[in-house]
Amino acid sequence: MFAAARLIAAKDLRLRLRDRSFLIVGIIAPLGLAFIFNLIFGGFLVPGGLDLQYGIVDLDRSQSSQALGEVLDQIEAEGFIEVFRYDDRDAAIAAVEDEEIDAFMLVPSGFDEALAAGKPTLEVIGDIDQGTATSVAAAIARQYGAGVDAARLAVVTAAQILGQPPTPDLIGRLGDPATAAFTAEVVDVDAQVRQLDGTTYLTAGMAVFFLFFTVQSAVLGLLDEERDGTLVRLFAAPVRRHAVILGKALLAVMLGIVAMATLIIASTFLMGAEWGPPLGVAVVTLAAIVAASSIIGVIAGLARTPEAAENLGSIIAVVFGMLGGVFFPIDTNGGALALLSSFTPHHWFLRGLGEIAGGAPWTDALPSAGVLLGIAVVFGAIGWWSLNRRFER
Repeated sequence: MFAAARLIAAKDLRLRLRDRSFLIVGIIAPLGLAFIFNLIFGGFLVPGGLDLQYGIVDLDRSQSSQALGEVLDQIEAEGFIEVFRYDDRDAAIAAVEDEEIDAFMLVPSGFDEALAAGKPTLEVIGDIDQGTATSVAAAIARQYGAGVDAARLAVVTAAQILGQPPTPDLIGRLGDPATAAFTAEVVDVDAQVRQLDGTTYLTAGMAVFFLFFTVQSAVLGLLDEERDGTLVRLFAAPVRRHAVILGKALLAVMLGIVAMATLIIASTFLMGAEWGPPLGVAVVTLAAIVAASSIIGVIAGLARTPEAAENLGSIIAVVFGMLGGVFFPIDTNGGALALLSSFTPHHWFLRGLGEIAGGAPWTDALPSAGVLLGIAVVFGAIGWWSLNRRFER
């Protein structure tokens, strides 16, 4: 049976590789879309790709307001933002409207007195089209305020314990609320959940999205041959039915391997994608290919006609792609969307690649590959049963 299945798969593979539709759907379309999406969205997805430009308007000109400027200068020295200073609110707003800066922080007059009273106010004003940059500016302002509160609390608590008003010496030892409220340090840390860079994420997403269409052409070829009458003649030959079905399954896997390997190699050299350790990439990719082939096998076994199977397969591919995060990242920190995403092979493929990103060992991809193989086993068993039942004679 296995020898016959290999012959069927090899013969069909030669035919499919000469078919322009395979080249378009399996390689050109995903690589082209990944390239286009990378041009459009790559700057927002690649770490360090955001060019944050902030302004500061200091109307108070006190020691406290100068401390905020020093905080921004410290972050600028790390190379993450660029800071511009403006004399008044109107000049800063004009800079935002002219897209010279993304957002600015306004320190109002009387900020130092409000700080002493425990009611300081900082304004953060940003471009409506620069939501991420504005949110980062707001986070910096909030952290500055939290640091101010912490320093004030330390001074007041110490004064109460000592039973005397805050003295210059006490403030000097515990930290002036204005100047010692906030320190910024940018360091590299090991994240619990690793992430792909923008280019690799977009390429991997398009690859697994079009993978379903690639393997679909192989598996649904059984239904085309059934409709055209060639499958009946094949079953009449001294070839077991199981060998024919297994041959089509092997064809789907081989087409998936050719398409995915080509995309991985091409995106690495043409787009600078960083997929991770080759062995880990190979394991999770092969598991995704088998899972996709198994799901399409179920569709082929249950659909009445080739057209119905193709339409249903396309719908499932698109829905799984959206839920799996191939077009945009899905928040996996709980919620209905995160739960639905966990049922898709796309999610586990991208997660597996993410786990081995940044120099992690290839074995970190094994849990995700295991889930994909579990999906393959469940759907593969259903597909095998439904296809054999369909073609029983």
